[in-house]
Amino acid sequence: MSMIVKEIKDIRRINLHLHTRASDGALSPQQLVKQAKSLGLDLISLTDHDTSDAYGELPADLTPLRILPGMEISSLHQGHDVHILAYGCDFENKALKDLTAMYLIGRRERAKKMIELLAGLGIKIKLEDVVAKAGRGELIVRPHIAQVLVQKGYVSSKNEAFDKYIGNFKPAYVPKPERTVPDVISVIHQAGGFAVIAHPGKLEEPAFVEEFIGYGIDGLEVWHPDHYQYQVDDFIEIAQNNGLYMTAGSDFHGENKDALLSDAVPASELVLASVRQLYEEYRCRNL
Repeated sequence: MSMIVKEIKDIRRINLHLHTRASDGALSPQQLVKQAKSLGLDLISLTDHDTSDAYGELPADLTPLRILPGMEISSLHQGHDVHILAYGCDFENKALKDLTAMYLIGRRERAKKMIELLAGLGIKIKLEDVVAKAGRGELIVRPHIAQVLVQKGYVSSKNEAFDKYIGNFKPAYVPKPERTVPDVISVIHQAGGFAVIAHPGKLEEPAFVEEFIGYGIDGLEVWHPDHYQYQVDDFIEIAQNNGLYMTAGSDFHGENKDALLSDAVPASELVLASVRQLYEEYRCRNL
């Protein structure tokens, strides 16, 4: 009888934006799932950057925790970074695999170029040291380079590494390979998934949201720790007016400062209802 009770427990405690060691998070997928279960979360999504590797490392028994498959995919709009949360995709889809393979190879080439630029500034680090910081799939992101710079004593913090050397348009910055927003949305849809704009409050231009709606996005991450309350309210209104899903996530990476962000995020009844609908729609598509 207890099994049935577990199954019908309503989705109330959620966090749909979590990073693991498969990209630039500090915890392994197993550790993160264990933490989510111990905190009593009902629904989570592991959303590593441009990789689904975390899903190959999940424990067999997840109950009563539910997991909505996810990934945070990089894209570019008018020269600016845009992150798109892809939920419920078939990770074996060819278009999606081609996209993630392109990013994997492109990021490695980018890391090599950044290491060369750092060497020109008198900062000597090795590619293998950076790769050692990356996950099993060896997906290299800038925080991995920052970690090595801290470790070697060139900077005192990851923030300093970004501010001085590897942040956007700093002396050792190299742009990563990018696909456009419509391209990425199209790939997500080909893979049977939902395209949700991550932390829209951090977009370069608020007007971009209207453009993305025109491209056929499925939702907005309305609650994010970097959003002000007025932004949350605005995004809820935009989502309701355009028939979009609303999600909420903490963007947890596992640094000491954001330890609390592995817990449930504050989601209103309205947002919870939308998340339940999204999860049901995902389950219907995959029956």
